[in-house]
Amino acid sequence: MAQSDTAVRSIYAELLSNIRQVSVRATLSSPSDATTKAEILDDARRIQIHHQGEVRALDLPASVLVRSTIPIPENSSQDLAWRLPVPATETHLTRFSAENQSVPWSSTDVKIGSCISCRHCSHNIVQPGRIKSWKDLPSENWAEMMEFWHCHKPHDHEHHDGENLSKRGYGANSAITAQPEVGFVDLTSFLFSEADCDGLSFSRPDSDTSFDTSKEAIDGTDPVRPLRIFCKTCRAEVGIYNALAVSVTLFKWQVTCETGSPSQSPSSSECLAATLIATISRSGSSKSVVASHTLDTTPEGTRSELPQSLHLWVLNANVVYSSTMREGRRTAIKVLYQDIDIEEGNKLVDSMTSGVQEISFPGAAISTARQILRESNSLLPVSERLFQQWHVGLLERWK
Repeated sequence: MAQSDTAVRSIYAELLSNIRQVSVRATLSSPSDATTKAEILDDARRIQIHHQGEVRALDLPASVLVRSTIPIPENSSQDLAWRLPVPATETHLTRFSAENQSVPWSSTDVKIGSCISCRHCSHNIVQPGRIKSWKDLPSENWAEMMEFWHCHKPHDHEHHDGENLSKRGYGANSAITAQPEVGFVDLTSFLFSEADCDGLSFSRPDSDTSFDTSKEAIDGTDPVRPLRIFCKTCRAEVGIYNALAVSVTLFKWQVTCETGSPSQSPSSSECLAATLIATISRSGSSKSVVASHTLDTTPEGTRSELPQSLHLWVLNANVVYSSTMREGRRTAIKVLYQDIDIEEGNKLVDSMTSGVQEISFPGAAISTARQILRESNSLLPVSERLFQQWHVGLLERWK
């Protein structure tokens, strides 16, 4: 039965942990009447709504302190809304902070000697046994913090110059480079030495011509701009090559690996959500511009326009929700989002007063995030889908 033909079109429930309540919104096909009834069942973990002979139920994101029929709001028309109290034990279980978020495939999750394979065709990019150790990369601001510490450390001001810092290996002008047989891990990717990778082809950002090595692709071009990396077997775009770090970076959502415990593979939107949370933890800013770090090309090899950037404003980094339009209880971040052009994004990032952070992401992953945000917008009650010129959406978190 199509959603528009059902008497109870949708139910959406969200845990408001700060005030210990579950917000429930239901949309009916016609105004509530004498047939409309709502009740809490199954040890206060499920709501069931009756309307014009139809019954629809939803598992709540948390148990509530109500165990009976709940009154239909007066003058509610086709939209019903409740705030149901939640026991303190439920909100404690969902407590979350940016510092303790689960990271998709951290270094401790990946097995020593694990192969890294293309998620699309299962071709082994890094052969089994090649990687002898896995290491987490430091946060993005590690160099600045170490430089600040050495510049302002008491009684040691004579060693604050950049040359001495670079000799220590963590100055702001130094960079982490790939090491043979070592896999570096950050929030969204794995970093390897090119010698540890097989079956890759390299392309310049403004061309679809393929090269077997990064050296051939870089020859005669600007080495600062990252190269695009493709699986040579299926031509899926799996990462980028950074000439300054001399490293092959493989996107986690484009590959598979062996983990110590059973784990699903992270999606690009889950990696973006993790990056947004880390950005808040690092900078204190909840606003970001997500822009493509390479120029895209069409299959025919002609240069195409860069996709629009995503302007995101994180409202809540710890949303637990359920919906009749999706299966199961889910965790997500709630964001305001809008499309902006590249120039506007650059102005926001460069502004001294906007507090907007820049996040570089592949153009295809930005398009995927945009689609997911639009789809999640339709889960929300109509009255909560827009805020001024912003749309409201959800990006699911890695658990």
